[in-house]
Amino acid sequence: MTQSASSPPERRLESWKEIAAFFGRDERTVRRWEKEGALPVHRVPGAAKGRVFAYVSELDLWLSTPQALRSTTSLLEPQVSPVQISQVQRRGYHWIAPAHESEPTSATGATSAESGDSDPASGANASALETLAPDSATPTTKIKRTVWIAGLAAGLAIVTAVAWLRGTGWKQVFGNPDFGVLHSVAVLPFQNAGSDKDADFLRLALPDEVANVLSCVPSLSIRPFATTSRYIGPNLDLQQAGREMGVASIVTGHYLVAGDQLEVTLEAVDVANNRSVWRDTVSVAASDKIAMREQITSQVRQGLVPAIGGSSAPWEAGTRPQSEEAYDLYLRSIALPHDVAPKNDAIAMLERAVGIDPGYAPAWAALGMRYYYDAIFGGGGEAILKRSDSAFERALALDPNLISAAGALITNQADRGNIGTAYVQASALVKGRPESASAHFVLGYVLRYAGLLDEAARECDAAIKLDRGNYQFRSCSWVFIRLGEPQRAMDFVRLDAGSDWAARQTAFILIGRDKPAEALQSIQRMSHNPLMGHDLLQACLDPLSASQLEGSTRAVETAALAGVDVEPRYVFGTLLSYCGQKDAALRMLRSAIEHNYCAYQSLRFDPLLVKLRGTPEFSELVSEAEECQGRFLAQREQNPH
Repeated sequence: MTQSASSPPERRLESWKEIAAFFGRDERTVRRWEKEGALPVHRVPGAAKGRVFAYVSELDLWLSTPQALRSTTSLLEPQVSPVQISQVQRRGYHWIAPAHESEPTSATGATSAESGDSDPASGANASALETLAPDSATPTTKIKRTVWIAGLAAGLAIVTAVAWLRGTGWKQVFGNPDFGVLHSVAVLPFQNAGSDKDADFLRLALPDEVANVLSCVPSLSIRPFATTSRYIGPNLDLQQAGREMGVASIVTGHYLVAGDQLEVTLEAVDVANNRSVWRDTVSVAASDKIAMREQITSQVRQGLVPAIGGSSAPWEAGTRPQSEEAYDLYLRSIALPHDVAPKNDAIAMLERAVGIDPGYAPAWAALGMRYYYDAIFGGGGEAILKRSDSAFERALALDPNLISAAGALITNQADRGNIGTAYVQASALVKGRPESASAHFVLGYVLRYAGLLDEAARECDAAIKLDRGNYQFRSCSWVFIRLGEPQRAMDFVRLDAGSDWAARQTAFILIGRDKPAEALQSIQRMSHNPLMGHDLLQACLDPLSASQLEGSTRAVETAALAGVDVEPRYVFGTLLSYCGQKDAALRMLRSAIEHNYCAYQSLRFDPLLVKLRGTPEFSELVSEAEECQGRFLAQREQNPH
């Protein structure tokens, strides 16, 4: 392979040992792959016999070939230790959190459709916050110390989960995936073929169970349910829907309650050929939802997974429900939207469910997410967010493979401003699961809060490369907005096209490009939630609404400063600066930095801050942000990941 003088040097592996480490295999295996599967290995001209090298780009390309697929799927090949695997860069395994119909959610599953700036999660480390906190015993410091204590148990839960993954060996738990070969799947809402309206909740609960099972298969990438839930109706064009979602297979189904029997039919459709590749029906007593779950799980594993090209390797089953009443409550909670009114009903259902059956991990994870919605969007604040942490910790204790819970705990900590804590745990998560797109997103999320935009961009790129259609990665757009790459930012916004969040994000991008008229047009269908910023944007961009600017400013500032998540303070601080609300902008930006939103690079280049630059107050903000980031970097250097 030749290189031009201006190209960066191609990464080379200089021996059989390095090539084997790249794949996480022994040397004998990769030598056989060269012989039988055309693995691209080069000999050094004129060197001793057996001296070889390989280009990483060629190995990556080889992974997508039929020869690689045949060579790497053997489960009998020797494997190197999990610790060694965690130290080399590989790709292939993919994990996506259990799918739920909801408003747009984070990589870890929590909605940000209302606040729109952050995608949730959280973790902890005993020394991290002490390094980052101010020396004086200010109110802010006291709050941070309280949050730090609350986060310690969360960090221990994540450490336990990662240690379990590494100690057990992710290959042993999840099988050996086909490297680089991820089969994307969308599970659509099921149709109620009968007239029993009391069974309507199964429209969402049944496909959620199917998606949960599929999400455990290493070689499958499952589209989040909020992406698929818009595709409903008996006459849906499945091929068109599949193309719009960018998936290879669609799973759909219908069910019928007839007398005391429940009959469920599942079907898989190959999008490219628009043909059914698998279909099966299960029938159980309508009152026995646990038996229904067991039969569906069995049929999905034995029939559906092989039919859509999933790995046949053994994989972890997780916990199982033990109570019919508790499981029914869990299923019914899934069908409830994440709006404020039904949120309380869902929490009540899930609290009763875990009280009856405290050993079912998915119910605890669902409760943790509902608590998160209440804390962020329902005014529950830190007290309810602590309940969210506790529920996620319990879920992880029961099932260490619930990366959705681990990721949520980590980003919850970042939201609070505990970036040192969050970074330690996010780094451990990526080390333990380097093939998880969600793990890379979580690390990028934390790095964004630390203000390390270039590093955050690399993690965002890694996440989207592993799972190109996952709308949960949408908040990566902030990284590229602040790096001055609006087109790349829009790539992530389009992951959630049509949502309030996407409309608001588009407006920010257009404002940064000095296109206020287009920005105003983009927000016309947004909700009026203060943390979405519609009214502030309207008053700022529309001369006819200018009289409402002061009131909108107060509403946004009050909502952002009262919230647990610190990022909206920076986001709306920049918008207030653009709108000429200097004092409010400075208060918001300073509060974000004081809570360890270390926007040093963003402050210097954010296009919305032009009116503040050059003022003494702004210079102070930049210095404070630099100090914030310096504390984080010093702590990271002391505890290298």
